[in-house]
Amino acid sequence: MSRIEPEKALIYSSPAIHARRRRILDETRKLIAEKGLIHFSMDEICKRADVSKRTLYNAFQTKERMIAMAIHEYFDRYISRLPYTHPAGTLQRNIERMVFVIQRNRQIRNYISAIMTIYFSLDADSDIWTTMHSMAVTPNLQWIEVLRAKRQLQPWIDAKRLADDIVRFEYTIIYDWCRGHIADDQIIPHLITTYLSFMAGATRGAARKEIETVLSDFHEKGVSLSPSGGPPMDGATPQG
Repeated sequence: MSRIEPEKALIYSSPAIHARRRRILDETRKLIAEKGLIHFSMDEICKRADVSKRTLYNAFQTKERMIAMAIHEYFDRYISRLPYTHPAGTLQRNIERMVFVIQRNRQIRNYISAIMTIYFSLDADSDIWTTMHSMAVTPNLQWIEVLRAKRQLQPWIDAKRLADDIVRFEYTIIYDWCRGHIADDQIIPHLITTYLSFMAGATRGAARKEIETVLSDFHEKGVSLSPSGGPPMDGATPQG
């Protein structure tokens, strides 16, 4: 099943409808952060967004589609405003993305904990899981496809499978951070060094040399891989 495409689920006919849709999705995200999925209530969303339940189902069809769209749009809204300094499909662009996202995650820890719990749940709805997985696969696959075209992947590597596995790997580390197993000041170096170590085993030639150089500089010289700043998330409340 493909990820939820927001434009297919609701057609805007006026600024008022657009604003209402945005309000519903924002309140959905806030409620996920507060109560998770188990205690998520459509009645509560109706109350917070000041809409009828019929409006919710007309717009989004199901609760699961609404949640998937809220997660997807919240992520896209942030990613679209990132001040990247490197082009798409490069190692440095992926490092920038991961650092910015982790910086964002540290500001909205409750929300990230809630969606990671959803992702790793055995009962996770397929629409929600696929949306969460796909939005992280895309930037990884972009870089991996560039490496494949340059014949800088190991011959046994399947590009799509590698991108899928990297996302599972990234989310596992983030989930461990959510559970307190990785300290706040260690999550960025932990994620980046292990991510690059993983990719080093999948690459060869110039790509592997570039990865090894970055890892060596980071490990031996303490070179910061963290871009400064990043756009704030709308409605983000810093957690301690």
